[in-house]
Amino acid sequence: MDRNDVAWAGYWTAAITPFTAAGELDEDALRAVIDRAVEQGVHGVCVNGSTGEWFSQTLDERRRVAEIAVQTVAGRVPTVVGVTCSRVDDAAALAEHAARIGATSVMAAPPPLARPTFRELESYYREVFGAADLPAWLYNFPQDNGHHIDLAEIVRLAEIPTVVAVKQSVPSMWEFIQTIEAVGGTLRVFGNMLNRVGVALITSGFGGDGHFGSGMLLGADMPGFFEAVWKGDLDRAHAIARRFEKLMDGLAGDRHDGYNWAFGGMQATLKAAMNALGERGGFPRKPKLPVDDPSALAHIRRILQEAGLECAGAGAA
Repeated sequence: MDRNDVAWAGYWTAAITPFTAAGELDEDALRAVIDRAVEQGVHGVCVNGSTGEWFSQTLDERRRVAEIAVQTVAGRVPTVVGVTCSRVDDAAALAEHAARIGATSVMAAPPPLARPTFRELESYYREVFGAADLPAWLYNFPQDNGHHIDLAEIVRLAEIPTVVAVKQSVPSMWEFIQTIEAVGGTLRVFGNMLNRVGVALITSGFGGDGHFGSGMLLGADMPGFFEAVWKGDLDRAHAIARRFEKLMDGLAGDRHDGYNWAFGGMQATLKAAMNALGERGGFPRKPKLPVDDPSALAHIRRILQEAGLECAGAGAA
């Protein structure tokens, strides 16, 4: 397999996993979040990624989230299931389950805390991806995972038969561009593309296939950015990019650690913003904590309103 075996491009949402205030999985809210994203034109859906708080779920819960996602998407767009685990057997079992329930593909980051050598990392990926006869994504997010897959390693991991794509979530735009140059001929390369640089990369023919974003705060405009670029409506694409940049500058702040946002954890802030918009974001699960400071919630509402979004009610979950 390689990039030519799939037609993946555009804006793909890394979906939240809604929990109740008591920490229970809110299945109805999860269905609503996924269905809303598909109706808004998203080009793909990922569950049990970093945004989805896979780390606070049991393996049975992760299987249930994957089942709900596949059932709700119902083949309308590709469905990616995150299977990252510290234990190889667990990750492989989740990958096998994803294949069995009809997911489109699986994605895995390096095993957290293991600090693998390349030999160990390659063995991990071959065993995990070998458990599912599905196209697979490498996931490089060192700010979250603690392990940086360098470019030379990505080139070698691209040789694994089912690897067809990489979610390159490093903070460096230059490293993202280097990734496109190094493996863009064989892998679909997703990264930070919902911006004016992304417009230039696509229209120049240099490459880059899509953007994996946390949630859908701008709704249909997020996949609409790519639709506009593909149609040559660059004025609209640039306008969406500027709006998204302003929104994220407000919510993420200085992004001092490349992961947590200005008002709390990334997942908690995203859920607070969704709740303010009247969407079913719910609560994060411990160890992540909700954004519950009234001044922070009011600030989030102002940021959303400045982005042209209409808030609902008083805001909190």
